[in-house]
This record gives sequence, C-alpha cells and structure tokens, in this order.
Amino acid sequence: MLNSIQHLGFDHSFGIANPIKPTYAGGAAVINRLPMMILGIYMIIISITCFFLSLYFKDTLAFSGSQIGVLFSIQAVTGMLAAFPAGLGLDRISSRTFAVASLLIQAVCFAFMGKVGSFPIYALVFLIWSLSSWVFRMSIDVQVLKTVDQEQPAYPIGVFQAWRFAGLTVGMLMVGYALPFLDFSLSLILAGLACLILAVPAGFLAPTAVGRIRLAEYGKDFSNRTAQLFSLWMLLFATHWGAEQTCYGLFLKYDLKLSSIGMAWYIASEFAVIIITMLSVPKYMHQRSGVLKVALLGLLTSGIGHMGMVVPWVWLSVLFRMLHGVGDGCMLLIFYLGIAKLFPAAHMGGNAGIVNLATMIGYVAGSMLYGPFGEAFGYGRPLWISGLTTLLLIPPLWVLQARQKG
Repeated sequence: MLNSIQHLGFDHSFGIANPIKPTYAGGAAVINRLPMMILGIYMIIISITCFFLSLYFKDTLAFSGSQIGVLFSIQAVTGMLAAFPAGLGLDRISSRTFAVASLLIQAVCFAFMGKVGSFPIYALVFLIWSLSSWVFRMSIDVQVLKTVDQEQPAYPIGVFQAWRFAGLTVGMLMVGYALPFLDFSLSLILAGLACLILAVPAGFLAPTAVGRIRLAEYGKDFSNRTAQLFSLWMLLFATHWGAEQTCYGLFLKYDLKLSSIGMAWYIASEFAVIIITMLSVPKYMHQRSGVLKVALLGLLTSGIGHMGMVVPWVWLSVLFRMLHGVGDGCMLLIFYLGIAKLFPAAHMGGNAGIVNLATMIGYVAGSMLYGPFGEAFGYGRPLWISGLTTLLLIPPLWVLQARQKG
C-alpha cells in the first residue's frame, strides 16, 4: 500500500523531485467543456436519488431498513457489474454511444420508479436504472481521463469534479425546496424527462479514441503491486459511502429533525466545501510530497468530520460535515489522479473499471452492514463507526512519511 501512494507522487519521493510549476489555465483548457456541463446537469437531475431517496423508501413506500439496505446494495452491486465490462467497452466503443444509450434507459426507469410500489418490482427497475447510471458516469469519466494532460492532471481533474459537485449543490437545493410542493413520484417522472432531454447534447460529445485492447494488457497493468494496493486502499475508504447512502438522509431527518429545506442546505454546504477543495488543493499536489500530504489531510478530515457530525447540535454537526467535505474532496482527487497516473490512456476504460470495481466492493460491504445496523441502533452510529475506519487508513501513510524523513 505504501508503494502505491509513492507512485502517485510521480516518483519515489512521493512528489516531483524537481517540481515543475503547473500552468493551471492551460491544464483546465485541455478538458472539453461539453462533458463537464452534461455531467453537471446530470448531477442536478439525480440529486433526488442521493440522500432524499431513502426518505421516499421509508416514509412513502414503507420499505424496511433491510430492504433499503438491499436497494442501495443493488446500486453498489450494479456498479461492480458495470465497472469492468463497461470499461472494456469504453476502450472499444466511443463513450458518446454509451452516454446517450444510458440516458435513454434511465429516462424509462425513472418513469417506472415514480409509479411502482411493490418491492420486488421496484428492486428490478432500480437495478436497471442503477446499472445505466453507473455506465453513464463511467462514460463521462473516461471521456475526460482519456483527454486530460497526463503529465499534470490534478488541476483539470479538480475542475471536472468541481462541475460534478456544483451540479449536486444546485440539485440538492432545488429538490429541498421543491419536495414540499411536488409529489416525490412526480419528481422521479420529471427526472426521467430531463434525462431524455439531456441525451440530445450528449449526442454531440466528441468521439474518444478506441481500439482493440487484449485482456492480457489489462492484466499486465495490474500485475504490479502499486495498482493492486492503490485499489485496496480505495476499497477500504469506500466503505463509508455505504453508511452515507443508507443512513445519512435518515439521520438528518430523524436525529437532527431537519425539514427537506434544512436537509438541502446541510448537504449543499458540504458540497460547496468540496468544490472549493477541488479548485484549491491541486496546486499543492505538484509540490514535493504534495500527494502524500493531501492524502493524509483527506483521511484525517474525512474521518473526523464523519464522526463529529453525529453531535445533536445542528450548527456543530454541519461544521463537522463541512470538514468531512474537505476530506472527500481530497480523496476524490487522489482517486482520479491515481487512475490518470497509473495507467496508459489507451487502457483507461478497462483499468478505471477495475479500480471502480474495488470501490464498489467497499460500497456494497458498507451498505449491507450499515443499513440494518442503523435501523437497529440509530442512524448516527454507522456514520461514527465508518469515520473511525477511515482514520485507521492513516497509520500506513504516517509510516511512509517517517521513512521519507529518515
């Protein structure tokens, strides 16, 4: 695991031996603005599914905590199922084709999700929607990763991710204010219509480079310990996503007693911090030992923020959640930087799929564990425990830092 973090720093000093000052304006310009805008609009559309959907499952459809855990586990499992096959496809077929097809499928699924009440049928529709959602997001990610500056990718990746969370921030506020006036099922149907409309500009995405990549080439890419340990490290970090997906919205409503508007502002405040982190932190990642420092900062703030947000005072809870946003912003930069630096652009789809598969395994484990646990012992405890497990990923990096100083 230590070597994997070293290699992300571009050399064995976990930084650049002779740092080259990055040209940020030029780095940002290499990203086509169209995929960024499409992703931002898409995140607005699916904001309704992020943390509010668990409330719909519990309050309107009367699903149990175990059933809610199963649904979000399905979401993670479909991420696992989609990750490598979709990645392979994205190295052979332009991401534009995948993006348009997945948006059309999601449009149909959202319409059904707004009408179906039976758990088995809902689970089937949810599975198809989730599968197509993961394929869409991978398509946009690969579109950017294949065109980003491979020498200095941190800043353009940060800009790209800032668009993602800007969409989520706007979406959360829109949903929070709209839900008191709109039926949730109607909101899902409207989300389907929006996906249908979004498929039009997606058809104008530039075609990405494709070719015939043998499976053995992906195996060679992952035969080194660096890629393997990086994937394992991200898998362990991703377990806290399961706690968030199954318990976060319920904690805000039942523990902190927030209204839908209060929840929207609470969640949006964290996303605003993530956006600031995405735009400000990348310049430090090109300094000596910069990636290591960002990784340590990310794990520390993410873990402490997750543990602290369970306090019963809303003003203090949201401050801890904003601190968690700093950590998640740093770790997402590490995640995408790792993929961009560890693998050749021609193999980016399949290898990104493998790393995403690892994170989805962590997500699935977290969803299955924390969903029932939250219902039985309180929605705050899974958040606290998952924050602690994040902090336990720090000691290996301390060891690495001590070795460098020694």
